[in-house]
Amino acid sequence: MFKAIKDTWVGLKNEKRLRIILYLFLFTTLSGAARKWGTDSKILSNAILGIQLIIPLSFILFKNAFHFDYKQRNIFIILLTYIFTLLLLAANPLGATLGHGILGIIVHLSFWLPMFIYVKDPEAFKLEKLIPLLIILCFAQVILGSIQSTLPADAYLNRYAVTEGEGFADALVGDAVRVSGTFSYISGYSSFMLFYTLMACVLIKIRYQPFILIPFLAIGYYGCLISGSRGTTYSYLIIIGTYILTSVNIKANSKLIGGAFLVVFVGGFFNFILQDPLHIYEKFTQSSNNFEERTEGTSENTQGRVSGALNELINLEFEHDMIGVGLGSTYQGANALFGYNPNLRGQGFETEFKRVVLEGGYVLLILRFVMLFYLMQFLKGSFFFKLTIFTLSLFVFSIIYNTYNAFFFMLGIAMIDRVSRLESTKDL
Repeated sequence: MFKAIKDTWVGLKNEKRLRIILYLFLFTTLSGAARKWGTDSKILSNAILGIQLIIPLSFILFKNAFHFDYKQRNIFIILLTYIFTLLLLAANPLGATLGHGILGIIVHLSFWLPMFIYVKDPEAFKLEKLIPLLIILCFAQVILGSIQSTLPADAYLNRYAVTEGEGFADALVGDAVRVSGTFSYISGYSSFMLFYTLMACVLIKIRYQPFILIPFLAIGYYGCLISGSRGTTYSYLIIIGTYILTSVNIKANSKLIGGAFLVVFVGGFFNFILQDPLHIYEKFTQSSNNFEERTEGTSENTQGRVSGALNELINLEFEHDMIGVGLGSTYQGANALFGYNPNLRGQGFETEFKRVVLEGGYVLLILRFVMLFYLMQFLKGSFFFKLTIFTLSLFVFSIIYNTYNAFFFMLGIAMIDRVSRLESTKDL
């Protein structure tokens, strides 16, 4: 494993594109640590957040990012149509300020632009070479979260960024804090666990060594539990379960499955004989109990997330529902900087569906569905699995108004697509 990491790091010297993606990943993962542990300056903290906001746009700097040949004309037409539509909607005279429009364009491009640049030329993104390094980073994030969960809310490691809340963890799961890892707030950690989930699918696909894969899956589930997020935990189980059922050849992977059971049996046996020296069983039991305590009586709330989003669209009473009132009008950062759009007075906006309609009307919402449909056509893999993860992106985690989700989700599904392509050509 460590030799693979060393070889990966050395190999990146000749892979400029991969080095940039790794640096972007590290910045996205560690920028929150700089905000909450490295500075007390709100100006510097907001500057770091601003850089994070534009990170996905850096994909346009890749060589030939906008060079489309004839075979790629559909991708070019879709992306160009989307960008042109965003420009028109940002110029909506009902918009509050130009600043809202500019930030709105950036936010609405943060997932789609890098995603379509990837599908234009997936062979240029040899993401599989980053796997050993990303495994270590995933383990490290959950280990830090585990330490945070055992500490009191006012411990230094449980600080939030200076612009968030009162400065220390104030959200609990049972009797433990909801962890934030290296991120400025708990939502960033939940976003990272989305990437962790997709990385688990990558390792399953490439039949990674069982003695690493099984701990990776178990630690990932534990990492979701200590996040205290129902959406994160249920998505972990749904995505991995769906991927195994739809994308894994059980017969062809019999050796991997046998090795996995052996690792679980041997590991569990020695852990029992040694009386749980690392308190693994204790940590899982406590985190499970805390999670169950938080979710008691909230099943209706969880189910209502889907039905509520649909009901908001069906029963939406909004005068400007066709073209909205301008991009960025519901974006918290834009409103903090430039003020609120008076045309949204009396309108609450919790779900991403409604926010898209409020900003860009049904025009933008329909265009988003069209882009999802085309993206599913371009990506390799099981149609049902792709349908599952994109459905979750509509109802459970935002890929537009959460810049961390946008980056991690894009990178995760790009990696799954990449290893699927390699398997289909027997280059894996």
